[in-house]
Amino acid sequence: MKQKGNIQSNPAALLENLKAKSKREANLFFSLCENGENFTHSKKLIEALNRSGLKSNDNRLQNLFRSLEAHGDKIVFEDFINIIRTSGLLVEKALRGQLVLPDFINFSKKIDKIFDEVKTIISGELASYIPPLAEVDPNQFGIAIVTTDGQVYERGDSNKDFSIQSMCKPFNYCFAMEQLGLEGVHKHVGQEPSGRQFDDLTLLARTVTGNYTGDFAKDNLEGRFARVPFNPMVNAGAIMTAGLINPNDSHTQRLRHIRQQFGRLIGWTSKNNNVSKLPRFNKNMARQENFKGYNNIAMGYLLMATGSLPHTKSDLHKDIHPDEDEFDFYIEPAVTDALKLYFSICSIEMTATDVAMAAATLANSGVCPISQDRVLSQKTVRNCLPVLQTSGMYNASGVFFQEVGLPAKSGVGGGVLLVVPQLMGICIFSPRLDEQGNSVRGLEMAKKLTSKYLVHTFDGTMTDTSREDPKLPIARWLANSCGEAIWAASNGNIRTLESLVSQQRDLQQGDYDIRTPLHLASAEGQLEVVKFLLNQGVKPIPDRWGGYPISDARNNKHHKIVDLFNELKIDYTEPFHLVENPKGKTDKMAHFEDELMVIELLFAASKNNVDNIRHLVAQGVPVHAGDYDLRTALHLAAAEGSLDAVEYLVSHGHPLNVRDRWGATPLDEAKREKRKNVVSFLTKI
Repeated sequence: MKQKGNIQSNPAALLENLKAKSKREANLFFSLCENGENFTHSKKLIEALNRSGLKSNDNRLQNLFRSLEAHGDKIVFEDFINIIRTSGLLVEKALRGQLVLPDFINFSKKIDKIFDEVKTIISGELASYIPPLAEVDPNQFGIAIVTTDGQVYERGDSNKDFSIQSMCKPFNYCFAMEQLGLEGVHKHVGQEPSGRQFDDLTLLARTVTGNYTGDFAKDNLEGRFARVPFNPMVNAGAIMTAGLINPNDSHTQRLRHIRQQFGRLIGWTSKNNNVSKLPRFNKNMARQENFKGYNNIAMGYLLMATGSLPHTKSDLHKDIHPDEDEFDFYIEPAVTDALKLYFSICSIEMTATDVAMAAATLANSGVCPISQDRVLSQKTVRNCLPVLQTSGMYNASGVFFQEVGLPAKSGVGGGVLLVVPQLMGICIFSPRLDEQGNSVRGLEMAKKLTSKYLVHTFDGTMTDTSREDPKLPIARWLANSCGEAIWAASNGNIRTLESLVSQQRDLQQGDYDIRTPLHLASAEGQLEVVKFLLNQGVKPIPDRWGGYPISDARNNKHHKIVDLFNELKIDYTEPFHLVENPKGKTDKMAHFEDELMVIELLFAASKNNVDNIRHLVAQGVPVHAGDYDLRTALHLAAAEGSLDAVEYLVSHGHPLNVRDRWGATPLDEAKREKRKNVVSFLTKI
């Protein structure tokens, strides 16, 4: 390695020295260093955090950023340890790629692609029943995704305020349950899908069980039945749940309380309100809702008529009007109070990022990801999500559940929120609506997300290799899909292969070099495995170099396997491996016990995914760890022309002359594949 100033550039020596000081943090720090330098830079740490999806306005990182600002650019190991400890384990998880979306950059690029596809859709109409909704820009389109670890993806108009409208309903339901509990709330509202329009005046009739004490119209004819809204996601149910929240307080106090609860869902705290702001209240929107909301007003009185809307019993006062033809007209305040609060909550404005954060709080069992504030109990969230799943998308809830399979809620303001439990919250904003009142682009975006990723409630994990698990880096996903079978085949482990067959795994799938289980079984002389694979219908295919499994068997003198392949009557080609200097210098590769992590490293190198490589180095995987063919990450990066990966691997001590099963070095591979930029770089070292 070259010298830089007075520092001897020896990455291996640096790593050993770091481990002697503090083994736990050594790999983290080393993953950010280059060329054996004993320091890293503040900007490298910040860049790594940003690329992991964490934002600078995250409450949990405020102390870290203050420390970095005070420290300066260069960070030595001892200072690095003190700086990252200001954020608990968060930075360590980010550097190791152990946040819930470990491959955040790759995930973001794929969501970008879906966004660009959906953006071309211009069908649908604006909501027009009140002027403010009819006046918005119909071309607005934004999406935000927030994970339970606080990673944030934003695209388009994700920071434009819009009216949340019916998206308030699941949160109202949660706030009411926090105060009254599930049974207390469901004395007043049901849990069943309505099968009707969201503003339908029909109520659910149900048998009364137990002895009610609220005298709801004499328990609706002495306990024979009660009439309540179908569920909290239709307007009648949402008016009811609004009426249940702090009913004895003034309107101003109630609305302030609800805005603060929404604020807590998105990271606002009374002590630190510089990071997240309280949701905005649009008074004009609320007044227009009041002026045009005839059906909602009718619902309020219908709920009062059933006796289930909470109210204080009022006495009829003596009429004091002097005119014989006039009297004092009484307006029940419980009805107007509930309606006023409901209209006000619908008129709260938030951004897609705000709503995604609130949805992520639901996904995180009630704890806000960026503030770690428990806003809702686990029981409340558990009780809310099933109702949200079955009733959240108006009359399209059933179809949506089948196609997308996630708890979701839409609003006529153009928003759609989705909850992926234990993973992330999503909000898509686009004002053009379909006939059911759902955002056209929002629905399409949701469908494409679940067609790309395994996030549907009823998805399996690995049975559908055409869709990705977002909880895994793409390199690990690829490693899992083929690596276990290849290692099992090379080691003669038929039981594992039988298990993989029962999972409907593809045993013909190859790795980064198109090396299949059949290649490795042939190379290692695993006759019974070869027979098993052929009986399963696995066909011999050529690898990167044009070699069929028969070549592996022949080169290693496994004659019985050669005879088996000759019976198949296939025109086999011979592989071409470029080895310019077979007797030249040979460096040792490293052996690492976690075989799948090694394959992941090689996949990451082949895809030029430096973030994934860095995560693995931070977890302690040697940069020069080799696989079953003695192939290393530098072989793959060189063969695929992944120059960024080549530079990172070399700067972190990957030796240049490791030789694979056939004697080829990384430079040989670059020359064979005509990767001129890699050849130029490697020959200059």
